[in-house]
Amino acid sequence: MKKYIILFTISIILFSTLNAVSSQGDTIHIITHYKQKVITDPSEGFNEYDSWSNFPPEDIKYRKALLSITYQCPDSQRCGEWDYIDNIYLRRKGSVNNVSLDIELARMISPYGSRFTPDWKFTWNSDITDFSFLLHDSVEIEFNHTGYESNTDRGWVITIDFELTEGTPSMEVIGYEKLWTGSFPYGNKNDDIENYLKPVTFKNENADIARLRILQTGHGMDDLENCAEFCKKYRKIFFDNELIDRRDIWKECADNPLYPQAGTWIFDRANWCPGAIVIPDIYDFEINQKSEHSIDIEMEPYINPDKPAANYVFSSYLFYYKKPVLENDVSIEKIIAPSDEDIYSRINPISEFPKIKIKNNGSSNLKELKIKFGIDGADTLIFDWQGNLLTNETAEITVSGLKHKTEKKSEFIVTLLNPNEFEDEYIYDNSKTSVMILPQIFDPKIILTIKTNNAASQNFYQLKHNKGFILRQKAPGLLENDKVYKDTIRLPKGSYEFIFGDTADNGLDFWFSPEEGYGYVRITDINGKLIKAYNSDFGKEIRQQFIVTGDSIVKEDKTPILNIFPIRNPGKFFCDIFLNEKQNISLQITTEDKKKVVYKKKLNNFKEGIVDIDISKVKDGFYFVNVISSNKTVSKKMKVKRDS
Repeated sequence: MKKYIILFTISIILFSTLNAVSSQGDTIHIITHYKQKVITDPSEGFNEYDSWSNFPPEDIKYRKALLSITYQCPDSQRCGEWDYIDNIYLRRKGSVNNVSLDIELARMISPYGSRFTPDWKFTWNSDITDFSFLLHDSVEIEFNHTGYESNTDRGWVITIDFELTEGTPSMEVIGYEKLWTGSFPYGNKNDDIENYLKPVTFKNENADIARLRILQTGHGMDDLENCAEFCKKYRKIFFDNELIDRRDIWKECADNPLYPQAGTWIFDRANWCPGAIVIPDIYDFEINQKSEHSIDIEMEPYINPDKPAANYVFSSYLFYYKKPVLENDVSIEKIIAPSDEDIYSRINPISEFPKIKIKNNGSSNLKELKIKFGIDGADTLIFDWQGNLLTNETAEITVSGLKHKTEKKSEFIVTLLNPNEFEDEYIYDNSKTSVMILPQIFDPKIILTIKTNNAASQNFYQLKHNKGFILRQKAPGLLENDKVYKDTIRLPKGSYEFIFGDTADNGLDFWFSPEEGYGYVRITDINGKLIKAYNSDFGKEIRQQFIVTGDSIVKEDKTPILNIFPIRNPGKFFCDIFLNEKQNISLQITTEDKKKVVYKKKLNNFKEGIVDIDISKVKDGFYFVNVISSNKTVSKKMKVKRDS
């Protein structure tokens, strides 16, 4: 059961009903910011958007709390252009006169959005269960949009949704305290970061577990190692003077599910990526209630002697918990596949192998588990999992044997049973459902067409049946530069996965490296009609599962392909256009507001090919390139920018 509470004025009325019907496992949605237009304040470098919301009363306990945030483009304006830090804070509780708690619940990095179309939107989420005991009654939630870009022609529309699952917490929270929080200089010999990362001592006579939760991202780009945004540095964590973790503050970005973006979205960074939510690091420590304990953080030593410009932004908290309430208690945290969630779009839809994430909430190590799964209305399957999952640890599990139905959309259901051969002592989070999209159906005979760019040695591909045998593959180094490969392939009935990768993580077309040229990957039927075209600016890899039935009508892609190279150019570029059949089309280029046509050309009896364009006399700025065919118009945004 889901309950949506959006407006403060009606939430008070709904809570009276809520108290009467609330039960374990129900979810309550509190939407604090609904399609809120946000823009920068260049004079300050940040802009705050506050909202007071009515959350459930204290007597309703939460088993889990998720925060989801959706970004969209504003009406009649473009999306924001730069990768800025966006914070979601819990400020005050109860009254505007109360002291602000200044708790950072989540941290987003906005995408490079200047080329997004007006209908674009994307949703991310973060588990904020550690903060859930604070989400009661009147709460002030703030969205803080940082940055200095223009606020007259661009911005974002954001929606923040708190999904609160009612139920008994797996561990009782005793309290919390704020630890290292702020933007700390890095590499400055006169202002060492360790001056801010002082060891913390604590003692709690009622708690059994102390949980350290850290958000840490590196920013700035100095003249020595491009620190801290683009330099990989490690962090050490000590508990009671013992090293318990050493990790690089670093994140791979070329596999970002939000792609392509207008800027350098593929470049790995200091624990963040453009267009992604920051994932917190969480560490649990068993503590002695009678003893004093210590936690310390140390960053890798680094000095920029001349022009230090690096910093790390920290937000860290210590939560105190009682030990787990139950001994055998497992939960289904996420269904990664099948799923229609934006954050899992790179690996969905799937044909056979569901992937889930589970968590051991019990005091006993989880060593075995039965996983029941299937599609609603079809036969279910049982997967026997074995492992050794510690308390509060999670694991991602792939199960096999799923049989898809013929409907375009189905409901996938998974249920966890018999942890450690016992009945689960808390059953309300053992089941979860997701949307399963039918994988694309391919013809039994296809033509795989690959055009390499000027860095073909970086590319490889594999086409394999889900039973394990490989139909086609090429290892890195076997493809030649700037060459078109066509391979006719017969496919028996079954499920397949196609992977096309790039060892340099920059795909077949990346605006930052125009010297590497342009390439593409397409799949057509034997008559040359398009089944699937892939975006060339894919970063790390293309990955798709599909099915061949032999008795189903394959839906051809009737949309014309339009690719522009380079997407950022001085006014001279080419368009790669592909249609399923020869026809008369129009090529038209307009200004960003679509009020003025700066270029037009008719192409008669055209099916596919490269069209060279020269609009070098126009002003710098954004333009729309439009291909107008007999059944559809396809538009893409590009930027004319001359080197100064």
